[in-house]
Amino acid sequence: MTTMSDTKPHIIQIVGYKNTGKTTLTTALIGHFSSMGLKVAAIKHDGHDHFEMDQQGTDSYQFGEAGAAAVVVMSEKRTAIMERKATRLEDMLSHLSGYDWIVIEGFKDASYSKFVMVREEKDLTLVDQLEGVVGIISWLSLEQFKERSIVSDMAWYSVHETQEIAKSLLEMVQSE
Repeated sequence: MTTMSDTKPHIIQIVGYKNTGKTTLTTALIGHFSSMGLKVAAIKHDGHDHFEMDQQGTDSYQFGEAGAAAVVVMSEKRTAIMERKATRLEDMLSHLSGYDWIVIEGFKDASYSKFVMVREEKDLTLVDQLEGVVGIISWLSLEQFKERSIVSDMAWYSVHETQEIAKSLLEMVQSE
């Protein structure tokens, strides 16, 4: 079991355009850190605001439909809080402050350290538009990346090397 020495959670964002592999990488990082015994939280941005956590027919769904602004479902091992309001990312990060790592999928404009997913050459434009980029996760080969990239000094990782990406993140926070 790995113990993080810092009490503050380490935060990494996985950003990119649709269908670039953000969820696959986010899931892999969560699995890697969790298998090390680290406590991991994940935040997913829904830019279209169409997700529905609760299902029709459940008691909690009925509470929400009846007008409850917040519905909490608690069991011995899980807690779900469904509120009918927006939450700022910083407030949610504060709520999750007891975790070792917080992996955020999306929220491109947030200023935390982030990896940009690149499936096609045109996706590289996103790198210059964002702050906090610490690396590029690419579907392009390293040779293709070097030939076409305008950001040659950026760390590059293959999308197929999730273990190496997780290891580099651990090295990054240990050197801070």
